[in-house]
Amino acid sequence: MASISDLVFLLLIFFIIMSTMAVNGEVVNLPKTSTGEPAAGTASVTITKELVFMVNNETVNKEEIKSKLESLFYGRPEDKRTVILNVDREVPTGETIELFSTLKVLHCEPVIATRTATSNE
Repeated sequence: MASISDLVFLLLIFFIIMSTMAVNGEVVNLPKTSTGEPAAGTASVTITKELVFMVNNETVNKEEIKSKLESLFYGRPEDKRTVILNVDREVPTGETIELFSTLKVLHCEPVIATRTATSNE
């Protein structure tokens, strides 16, 4: 019985470590910054360099983003509407601006996901 509990414990540790290494949604080349703090969001929107749009890891059409976020935030106070944006560096700026406009209409607070720049980059 002790060996089974050891095995279960090791599997638990393995899955915890792997879940922290997992990327939400598609792999995107996030912009690099030297400052900033991690933020928690209530929803995430991802735009890949191929212009694939995802809301909470679910692929949607660009036109469906607003309705999807409306349904996610229905009845939620405005201070609880944080959206993490995972936008690839190669996405045209216009796409990001249109997304910001949509979030403003929905009274959402956008937070741009970045990765930390190292000193040798």
